[in-house]
Amino acid sequence: MVISSGMQSMDTMRRVYELVKPINPNFCFLQCTSAYPLLPEDVNLRVIQEFKSAFPDIPIGYSGHENGIAITVAAIALGAKVVERHVTLDKTWKGTDHQASLEPNELADLVRSIRLVEKSMGSSVKRLLPCEMPCLNKLGKSVVAKTKIPAGTVITLNMLTVKVAEPRGFPPEEIFDLEGKTVKRDIEADESVTEEAIENYNTRTKC
Repeated sequence: MVISSGMQSMDTMRRVYELVKPINPNFCFLQCTSAYPLLPEDVNLRVIQEFKSAFPDIPIGYSGHENGIAITVAAIALGAKVVERHVTLDKTWKGTDHQASLEPNELADLVRSIRLVEKSMGSSVKRLLPCEMPCLNKLGKSVVAKTKIPAGTVITLNMLTVKVAEPRGFPPEEIFDLEGKTVKRDIEADESVTEEAIENYNTRTKC
């Protein structure tokens, strides 16, 4: 059962939920504003999130009467699981519905856009992805020598800086671990500081 919420209040939707739930648990609510065509400032997509919070055990969707597809696509990004849009063969036909409807090519664009957004939602876990590795290898920052550091020098922080460098050296967050270490070969200015250039460097001694 698909229940649209056009012209209704939140209190009414709560009463509808209590009425329908015992009779038919397989239903959904659609955020809807009953205006044709619907202006963007009257859409109130945030109601989708309010419905999801108030009725977590049913699907929440969106019924739109706006021009174009952008707002409906945004509804998907906000969590809409059901979409209702009117379809017409000619927006100039008589009746307010036709003006606020999608023509077949727009409907096809909407479906493609929805599938793209669904795919792009991905995971909520923020992490380095395999597809980012080429960019990291090209643009990732490393600790480099600010000036030439001769072999045998004890490193101080003012000898180091962080830049894009190749090959990759110590990551920026390890710059402080290098203070007090001795270099065993010359490191040229702007050259990456690598583990093989540091005397007796042991990753287990890092803070």
